[in-house]
Amino acid sequence: MPQIELKETEKAEAIEKLKQYCEQELQLELGTFDAQFLLEFFAEQLGWSLYNQGLADAFGLMENSLEGIYEKIYELQQEPPR
Repeated sequence: MPQIELKETEKAEAIEKLKQYCEQELQLELGTFDAQFLLEFFAEQLGWSLYNQGLADAFGLMENSLEGIYEKIYELQQEPPR
């Protein structure tokens, strides 16, 4: 599996949100450097699970779409003349 990489703007935003969360909910003040390491830890430990869930969701969507196509094709079948 490819390593999950965030764009720099996404990474900076996530770091700020993580710092705010820790301060508001845990009364813990994190520096940018510490928040970046924590974000990287979460990405490494949980990224694969989130990635796999995204793939499963996409597969389910595709499967539902194909079922609809199969039904439409089945509806096009004609009965033999009597």
